[in-house]
Amino acid sequence: MKRSLLCTLLICAAGAAQAQSRPILIGEVAPLTGPAATVGTRLNNVAKMWVEEINAKGGINGRKIELTTCNDENRPEKAVACARDMIEKGAVMILGNTLTASLRAIQPLVRQGPVLIIPSPNLVPPADSYGFQVSPSDRHLTEAIADYMKANRLAKIGMIAATDASGEVGVASAKQVFDQRKFALRLARIDLRATDASTQLAQVAGEDIKLVYSSYTGGGAVTVVKSFKILGLPQPLMVSYGNMSEAFVALIKDVRPARLLGTSVVALVPDEIKDEGERNRAKSFLIAYAKRYQERADMINLLGKAAVDVAEAALRNAKDPSNFPAVKKYLESAPMIPSIQNQRFSPTNHVGLDASKVIIVELKDDTWVKADPIK
Repeated sequence: MKRSLLCTLLICAAGAAQAQSRPILIGEVAPLTGPAATVGTRLNNVAKMWVEEINAKGGINGRKIELTTCNDENRPEKAVACARDMIEKGAVMILGNTLTASLRAIQPLVRQGPVLIIPSPNLVPPADSYGFQVSPSDRHLTEAIADYMKANRLAKIGMIAATDASGEVGVASAKQVFDQRKFALRLARIDLRATDASTQLAQVAGEDIKLVYSSYTGGGAVTVVKSFKILGLPQPLMVSYGNMSEAFVALIKDVRPARLLGTSVVALVPDEIKDEGERNRAKSFLIAYAKRYQERADMINLLGKAAVDVAEAALRNAKDPSNFPAVKKYLESAPMIPSIQNQRFSPTNHVGLDASKVIIVELKDDTWVKADPIK
């Protein structure tokens, strides 16, 4: 009897030791091909860099990280298949490095976990969910635009938004925020497949409009910039958060308007960060990324860094990463998670940043800097 009990204990101990030595499986859903690949590949770059750095130092609590990445091609049905496969394989966390429609499709799969980390501003996760957003929300971005308008004594804004899910989010935020601030909004919608935006710009960029905002990302945003330049419009053009990338700047280099503005997390211009710890972390990441990939990090990369910082904090501090409620509780209760922009969640708020972490930037000499006033 004693021998049998001893054998049982030894088997259990061996099983526990084996579990503790297995890699920690992290899933990543990202569009690596197609029109949204500029977003997915840049977030994926940061995820791969993070795993390499962690594993080179021996892993987390003695366990290496294994990253499994699935290309969802920015197709919601493919994103669901990717996430389901990762959950079945035992992923303890999913990096939702994809776009709005795919993230919405994934959410029902993680109602009971694992944690889904969301770099996109367009999907605000409910506080009772396992989703955690590491970006300011689209509403926060719109509030920052409204603050910039107020500082420049503007009462009106023209806006072009796509007809997709991300566009719907942007329009809803604009109507709410600008209406509350008593700003007049002149809005036009455009199909993502459109190759010319002249008609929409003519609708929103009258002489009384001193700022035009294009709220969508990728190829559609390039179409707006090209049409803006062809029409010779004199106003500053503001592009959205997802366009603060080297790839976007390269695509518009021959058609840039006189003034191109954008919305960004402050970490893109680290000297503007007030907190010394945040500023140093942002600068260190920008240097490390440039060394690793031989190119400058951009806004999308910074969101990827925020995502992996939150993932790492949860993995280091939750005793068992596969205990999804415990991981969720840690993220909700941590007073602050250090990052390039420190993240703070709570049981009633799963958005880690707010409008105070947003800056209006301007492209000068191929570099995004704090925007000048509108004259």
